[in-house]
Amino acid sequence: MHDLPLVIFTILSQLVIGGFVTLWWLDRKKSPISRQSGLMISISLVVLGAISVIISLLHLGHPFEAYRAILNIGVSWLSREVTFYGIFVGLSVLYTWFWLKDEAGKRGLIGGIASAIGVIAIFSSAKIYMIPAIPAWNSVTTLFSFFLTSLILGPLFVGAFLAIRSELSVNISGISITALIFAAIVMIVYFSSLQGGLPQAVEAARLTTHQLLFWIRLFTFVIAFAILTFCFKNQHIQNKKIYSLVFVILFVSEFLARFQFYETAIHL
Repeated sequence: MHDLPLVIFTILSQLVIGGFVTLWWLDRKKSPISRQSGLMISISLVVLGAISVIISLLHLGHPFEAYRAILNIGVSWLSREVTFYGIFVGLSVLYTWFWLKDEAGKRGLIGGIASAIGVIAIFSSAKIYMIPAIPAWNSVTTLFSFFLTSLILGPLFVGAFLAIRSELSVNISGISITALIFAAIVMIVYFSSLQGGLPQAVEAARLTTHQLLFWIRLFTFVIAFAILTFCFKNQHIQNKKIYSLVFVILFVSEFLARFQFYETAIHL
């Protein structure tokens, strides 16, 4: 449970970045998002971003000295994560301000810059864990899984919000289904690589699959995929209840997967 703050931080930060990029993309596509809805979504993402930062500090022995992390940006992926995610949160506040002022041009520019910074932040976050000392983490699947969490949760968060506001004009189901298919492929590759890796990697795979959490995660993943596929084929039934339900199911699924990511890691 010592790593719970990191579980929450990585999940929330990736959700926030994915949601931000989705909102910016929909706004740039001139989707019919009202100023009020855009502002509310943007504010909610800023709040979640701030919460994720606060929670991440709970993992530190000296939270009030967290600012020192940026001092090693030239050599430390942790420093880069802190720096880039901090810049992203700051820019997201400015982006929210331009929603408030209804300045689409400035909003689009700042949103584009923040989206790029957010991508770098996720990359930096994943690189922290891609270390030889923990074979189960030292793989490109770690990088893919972090980005896929963002792609799975972010669009659904925004989609559910817009569906509640009756302003969803884009078929979010297609985006989510694609992300889930890639996530399934990454999951298969991940466990295959563990089974063919070092003894510590094999043991990590065994520990993961022998826990009830793994099967709950797998069940929630499959259920969400089935619901989204049904919605994609029957677009007339897409509504706020469906998107909200699927978002909650997948949030639980991703949370359990990330929890096991930390709990079953075995050092050399």
